[in-house]
Amino acid sequence: MILLEVRMFEELKKNLLLEKKIVADISSVQFGLQSDSGNRNLYLSSIDALKRQLILLNDTIPELLKMPNSEDEKKKLESEKKKVEPEKKKEIGGVESVSYSQGVNSKGKTFVTINKKDKKEFMEKLKFSEGALTKIKEIKKKSSGEVLVKPSAYVIISNKFFRKTSDKLSPQFVSLGKDLKKSNSRYMLTSYLSMAIMSVMLSFIFGMIVFGIFMVIDLSNWKYVAAPFGLSGLVLAMFYMYPSGEANSVQKLISQELPFVAIHMSAIAGSNIEPVKIFKIIAGSEEYVNVAKEIRKVIAQIEIYGYDLVMALKNVAGRTSNKDLAELFSGLATNIATGGSLKNYLEGKADSFLVDYRLERQKYSELAGTFMDVYISILIAAPLILMMMFIVMNVAGLGMGGMGITTLLMLSILGIAVANVVFLIVLNAKQPKV
Repeated sequence: MILLEVRMFEELKKNLLLEKKIVADISSVQFGLQSDSGNRNLYLSSIDALKRQLILLNDTIPELLKMPNSEDEKKKLESEKKKVEPEKKKEIGGVESVSYSQGVNSKGKTFVTINKKDKKEFMEKLKFSEGALTKIKEIKKKSSGEVLVKPSAYVIISNKFFRKTSDKLSPQFVSLGKDLKKSNSRYMLTSYLSMAIMSVMLSFIFGMIVFGIFMVIDLSNWKYVAAPFGLSGLVLAMFYMYPSGEANSVQKLISQELPFVAIHMSAIAGSNIEPVKIFKIIAGSEEYVNVAKEIRKVIAQIEIYGYDLVMALKNVAGRTSNKDLAELFSGLATNIATGGSLKNYLEGKADSFLVDYRLERQKYSELAGTFMDVYISILIAAPLILMMMFIVMNVAGLGMGGMGITTLLMLSILGIAVANVVFLIVLNAKQPKV
C-alpha cells in the first residue's frame, strides 16, 4: 500500500512539473502575441490548446489523491498492481499513465498521468500545441534575424594551442575584458587573447620569411631585421586597441538611438504595462539595434540568472559603454524600487536626450561648415595658385630640387588626391550615424 501511495505522489509530481512548463509556454506565447499581430490566430489557438491541457491535468488531481477506504479496496488495488507488467501502461483507478516525446529532436520521454476518458483529447491538444510552439519559434527566429554563430576555425585552433597561456594572462587584462563586453563582442577574453597570441606569432613568422627573402637578394638588407618585430608589434597593438575603439563606436551609436528609445518607452509606460514587458518590446524592435542589444542583457539577467528587474538594470548599467544609457538604467532601477511614475521619468529623460541630440546635430553642422572652408582653401584655391606657379616656373625654365615641372605636377596631383581621401575619412568619422 505504501508503494502505491508513493507512486501516486510521483505521478502527481510529474503532472505538476508539466503544468509548470505549460504555464511558462502560455506566458511566452502571450508575449509573442503582443509583438506579432500578423500571426494572431496562431498565437490564440496555441494558448487555447495549452489552457485545455491545464484543465485536463487539473481534472486528474482528484483521482490521483483519491485513497482507498476499505481493506477490500486495498487488496483489490494491490492485486491489480501485481497483474500489470512494468512495460505496459500503468492504470490507477480511472487514470492512465502515458508517455510522449517533447519536440522532434527530443531523445527522452515525458510521462504524464491523465484520466482515461480525457486521454485522446489531451494527446490531440498536446500534438497541436507542440506544432504551434515550433512554428512560433521559427517565426521569432526569422523576425529577429538572429543566427547561431559557431566559432571560426581560427578561434578553435588558437584556443587549442594557447588557451592555457591566455587563461594565465587574462587576470592582467581586466580592462581589455571590459572593453570586449562594452563593444558587444562575441569573443570571450581568453579566446581573444588566444587569437592575439596566434596572430602575433604568425606575423612574426611572416616577417622573418620576408626578411630572409631580402637577405637572399642582398646581404646589405640586414637592416630590415627589425621588420618581424615591428610587424608583430603592430598586430599586437591592433588587437589591444580594437575593443576600445569598437566600444567607443557602440557608445556613439547608442547615443543616436537613445532619445527615440526613451520616447518609445514613455509611450508604452503610459498604458500601465509591466516594466519587464516594456523592455521586451524594445528588445524585439528592429529600429533600435544597438540599444536593443543592451536591453537583451537586462532580460538575460532576469530570465537566465534569476535577478529581479532592479538588480538586472544596475548590473547592466555598470557594464554598458554609454554613460547616458547607464544613467537611464540606474534611474529606472531607482524609480521602480521606490514606486515612482515610469512615464514621467521617461518623458523627462526623453526631453533631456532630445536636447543633447539637437546640440550634437548643431555642432556637426558647424563642424561641416568649418570643413567646407578648409576644403575650399586647401584643395581648391591652393591647387590653382600652385598651378599658376608651375606655369611661371616652366616659362622661366626653373626647377625645384632637381625635379622637373612634370614630376612636380604629378606629385601635386597625388598630394591633392590623398588630401581628399583624408578629408572624406575625417568627415565620415565625425558624421552622426543616424
